[in-house]
Amino acid sequence: MLLTAAILMATLAAAPADAEKAASATPGQPATATATAAAADQAAQADKEAKEKAKKEKKPAPPAVHEEIVVTATRYETDSFSTPVPISVVSSDTLGREQPVKMVDSLKQLPNMDVSGEGPFRGLPTIRGLNSNRVLVLVDGQRLNNARESTDFAGIQPALVDLSLVDRIEVVRGPSSVLYGSDAIGGVINVITKQQAFHQGGLTLGGSANYQYGTAANSQRGQFNLNGAGERTTFHVGVSAFEAKNYETPDGVMPNSGMRQASIDGDLRFLVADTGVLRFNVQTTQTRDVGFPGYDPQTSGIDISFPTFNRTKVSTGYDTGPFGGLNGLSVTGYYQDVLKVSKRNFDFGRFFLNNFTSSHILSWGLNAQSSADLGTAHHITFGLDFYQDNLHDQTTESSPFGASNDVAVPDSYQRGVGVFAQDAITVTPRLELVIGARGDHYAFVSQDDPHYTGQQFDVSQTAPAGNVSALYKVTNNVALTATVGRGFRAPNIQERSFVGLATTGDTFIEQNPDLVPETSMNYELGFKYRYARYSGGLNVFRNNVHNFISLVFLGPDPDTGLELAQFQNIESGAIQGAEFQLETYLSDRWTVFGSVSYLKGTNENTNEPLPLISPLKGVVGVRYQQSRWWGEFATRMVAHQDQVPPGYDPSPGFAALNLLGGYEFANGLSLQVAAQNIGNVAYHEPFNTQLEPGRDFRLAVGYNF
Repeated sequence: MLLTAAILMATLAAAPADAEKAASATPGQPATATATAAAADQAAQADKEAKEKAKKEKKPAPPAVHEEIVVTATRYETDSFSTPVPISVVSSDTLGREQPVKMVDSLKQLPNMDVSGEGPFRGLPTIRGLNSNRVLVLVDGQRLNNARESTDFAGIQPALVDLSLVDRIEVVRGPSSVLYGSDAIGGVINVITKQQAFHQGGLTLGGSANYQYGTAANSQRGQFNLNGAGERTTFHVGVSAFEAKNYETPDGVMPNSGMRQASIDGDLRFLVADTGVLRFNVQTTQTRDVGFPGYDPQTSGIDISFPTFNRTKVSTGYDTGPFGGLNGLSVTGYYQDVLKVSKRNFDFGRFFLNNFTSSHILSWGLNAQSSADLGTAHHITFGLDFYQDNLHDQTTESSPFGASNDVAVPDSYQRGVGVFAQDAITVTPRLELVIGARGDHYAFVSQDDPHYTGQQFDVSQTAPAGNVSALYKVTNNVALTATVGRGFRAPNIQERSFVGLATTGDTFIEQNPDLVPETSMNYELGFKYRYARYSGGLNVFRNNVHNFISLVFLGPDPDTGLELAQFQNIESGAIQGAEFQLETYLSDRWTVFGSVSYLKGTNENTNEPLPLISPLKGVVGVRYQQSRWWGEFATRMVAHQDQVPPGYDPSPGFAALNLLGGYEFANGLSLQVAAQNIGNVAYHEPFNTQLEPGRDFRLAVGYNF
């Protein structure tokens, strides 16, 4: 904290007198979806041309803080400085520099964000002490969350989206249920995939080929992209493959920690009648042999893995120009097929369990939204979201109690429909209020499944959400923010219906279809600043969460000796914390960046600490940039966490140091190197028990044409 404060004071002292004039002007309200898309295409092209010119002149690009256009915080393109919502962006440049093994590795650098789950695939993001289905993961604005993942045992794996598809990741911290409905009680992660900008003139072709190698797991990743862009058509096609063996830790090889993955994706866009854009997209990711690190079948008697974990998504959409007083209409439909095959084999002598379960989740949905300007004071965004998850499980199991084909979750579906409206009100040239409301209706219906031993259910629930926020610009460079928002999470099919043994094999879970939604009320204050050479901000917040769903242990079963448990609404908790971020250009070549985050969570029923509360964390780094080469040194420092509830172990603190660098040749060839955990520190993330990889040297070679 002292180091970050010192950096802030130094940059404030060094700010030029006319810095306020040098700041970028705040853009006005977007006119239409296609207009903002065209503007973004033009901005991207201009930025690319500026970088290419700087390379040819062998000069570094001007180190000025630029406008950061985001879409997740408001559901339309806007400058991040102009929204009161705390939002972070992991850009394509950042992903290119860090060369992460898995997507969520880059999220660890963000304030009050952690990841649970070890290995190159598993990684559930935690935002401000809430994880799993309490964080909504989107891909291009559509849900990746589904009704088959519970909060206590699993969750949505962002690694179902191959890293090679990703252009950037936007993270909204705090409840976002007004715009996105259920599961956004902790925040939203929107994974935005690659697409080409329209190009003035004839059709142009380009692409890239990349290869990455890492020493810790003998990992290899190869990818190839082909792109085309013209005045009325763009396309993108990509293929990739990734493989990792068991990774090395400072204490030796981590058993059962490898995986394989391959993906294909394609994107096609047409400009229709100069005002509309027709979009088609397909993504398929095939994952094999995902191990659970630390469980060596040869020595532990435990064999847990995902032999198969596949995802295929097809989407289409159309963005119109202005009509009927509206700024435009954007409609997107999607179909997603997820197949998860899990293996759980336990051999403890007299007790054994062999379970093989195939879970098939078919999801489809529709998003429609528009906006309208009422005079100069009101910009209203409104729309409708619909989705349905259809679940089908098949199980083969054997144990001392006999053989069975009983499934833990029945053939069933979960359906949700929500309508929302949000008004951005310009009260004065410096003050803007944002008021939003949403209503959702959910249906949870089981079908007659002969392999399900629980009771059938047909449950309907409604849930409201609302928010009020304000942004006051003290100057063109400094803004104060305040937010009050209500979020919710509807308990899904998995939590309502699960009957059977837990993953651990020693607990039997009973059904509870009568769960009610979790709700939260978030209060937040902050300020943000953006001058010509530095930007950042501070947020303090308190989030009161009610009807927490937890697995309650009911005592041993007298017949089997197994522990009995059930999902129940039992807890209310308060989570409060603070986040500070800073990035500053000390000169044309030197950049310093950092963040500090603090979190505290209390169970209001027992006055004990809540689980999944991140310890104090700081990130500090420095980057040196030339026209063709760069270097970066960064460290992530995580404090000891001993404020944990009964049954949880304290987590030790650690500091992980990374050294990165790269060189871009004139012919399109690039070279990236990284030494991650260069101190070879033996550590694990706060919510994990297995060690992370030790010193890992990574090399990436790329060619753009």
